[in-house]
Amino acid sequence: MINFIKMTAVMFVLLPCLAFGQTWKVNLQQADIQAFLNQVSEITGKSFILDPRVKGKVTVVSKTELDKKSVLNLFFTVLSVHGYAAIETPEGIKIVPQSNAKQSGLRFDSDSNTVGALLVTEVIAIKNVVAAELVPILRPLIPPFGHLAAVKEANALIISDRADNIRELEKLIQRLDNTSDKEIRVVQLVHAWAGDLLSLLTNLADEKKGGNGASSQHTTKVIADESTNRLILKGEVDALDQVESLIKRLDQPAQRSNRLHVVPLRYADATETAELISSLLGADPKDKNSRGSSIVKADKSMNRLVISAEPSAMADLTPIIQELDIPRAQVLVEAIIVEVVMEDNEALGFQWLLEDSSGGGSLLGSNFTTAGNSILGFADNLSTGTTALAEGVTGGGAFTSGSLNIAGVLQAIEGNSNANLLSTPKIMTLDNQKSKILVGETRPFQTGGYSDTTNNAFVTTERHDIGLTLEVTPHINAGDEVKMDVTQIVEAASSEQSSLGTITTKREITTTVIAGDNQTIVLGGLMQDNINEIYQKVPLFGDIPVLGALFRSRSIEKTKRNLLVFIRPTILRNKEHANAVTGDNYRTFKSIEMIMPNGDVRPATVDSLFD
Repeated sequence: MINFIKMTAVMFVLLPCLAFGQTWKVNLQQADIQAFLNQVSEITGKSFILDPRVKGKVTVVSKTELDKKSVLNLFFTVLSVHGYAAIETPEGIKIVPQSNAKQSGLRFDSDSNTVGALLVTEVIAIKNVVAAELVPILRPLIPPFGHLAAVKEANALIISDRADNIRELEKLIQRLDNTSDKEIRVVQLVHAWAGDLLSLLTNLADEKKGGNGASSQHTTKVIADESTNRLILKGEVDALDQVESLIKRLDQPAQRSNRLHVVPLRYADATETAELISSLLGADPKDKNSRGSSIVKADKSMNRLVISAEPSAMADLTPIIQELDIPRAQVLVEAIIVEVVMEDNEALGFQWLLEDSSGGGSLLGSNFTTAGNSILGFADNLSTGTTALAEGVTGGGAFTSGSLNIAGVLQAIEGNSNANLLSTPKIMTLDNQKSKILVGETRPFQTGGYSDTTNNAFVTTERHDIGLTLEVTPHINAGDEVKMDVTQIVEAASSEQSSLGTITTKREITTTVIAGDNQTIVLGGLMQDNINEIYQKVPLFGDIPVLGALFRSRSIEKTKRNLLVFIRPTILRNKEHANAVTGDNYRTFKSIEMIMPNGDVRPATVDSLFD
């Protein structure tokens, strides 16, 4: 096993083989060609004479185990790829540039048993045809460094070329040199391809044989030389004339069919449709060698498809495009968000205060945060001559004895509040199309702060949308049911404040549901009861029976919250249905009494809004 590593570093390992002796694997990565030659010489025992002009790096990757002969043939092939030729001489194998191979004394291969890329010279005797007639047929197959000539007296061909190429030429010569009473002609094709035309002629010949049972002795042999796009004919003169005439009729410019088509789309998106059809065709539009492939491109500005395809392919694509370009049904999605909040508050407590007006301040007293207004505020009013009781206070009083002020307040507060939130967002969208409606406001929220070198404080803010958001993607199925991917958000700024910024309340539902046409279903809800009871007292005094009520306070807050979200899809399959739904919504709007400017009257129909 021989591995040629980068540059001139070479490593090889001998692999034993029980049946065939020693074998090697050859792998080179930018190895010096002289280092490669040295290793091949050690393996094969051959002597090489290297021309000073032979230089360079070679790369070979092989996974196959090779014997000595195969390693040598591989070496000759690598030399040929890099523009060098190997010539066998009595002194050894000469390695020279291919341009100088003719003048380097090619070895005469009398046995015709040499193979591989070794340059040799052979003489091939022609038995049935004139050797000179084969020269124009074979010359395009000889490389520039090779040689081809006819010997008229011996009716033979002299060929100098790589051994493996000479073996292929011998096969072609044998097919041409089989009868003496037939003529050889070469037809150069201009428009048609030799391989395609050969298949067509072969099929025609087979049908003719099957139809009249003619023998094969008068048939014309046709050989395709695809490298030069020529047909080589051999047969009797009359038959050759007929075949050559047929070839000339077939070798005509291809009729350019109308491959380009522009298809305007009414409903479908051109980009999405082009991608879908291209994936179905499975052809790479960038592959210039794919004959007859169809290419589909999207004209976004005009929502059109530009198609390059043969008429037969276009006939298959047209019904597909028509099925894709159909009007999609629309869906009117209506949501109702109902939130009912009920609050009940109760507070009962007694506060009293003994104060020295001469400057001694408050001496004794009780002040409860749960009993409404503070006794301290009442005392301040007393000092200014204002003795009115605060709202919600059911009893209280104050009197002055010398410099002492004595005040007492009995507060009993009861209140309740109800809040109803009713929101009905609506949105119209296409089937399988995501849509969103947002009704709210954009508020700044503090995100951070910093100070500069002069200690000036700066606050960074970001704006966020808060309000009511409805985001929905409907999918209509065959049973007039609608699968909906729904996100419903109700977000509002809270009355409570925080040192860190604005507090918001948020109600969000993200779900996937199925509803029938015009069916109302509930997405979700929340029922919550909160009871908050606060009890405050003066230690010891608050525990005295009866009289202890003067030294304690109690408040109870009850909150009940009910939240429900409903949704209803309505499928609109045509413009008449859409007009009816639009008219119903406009009549609902028109029924609301609103003051129009300048005494104008609201239009009677929705179509009159734009008049």
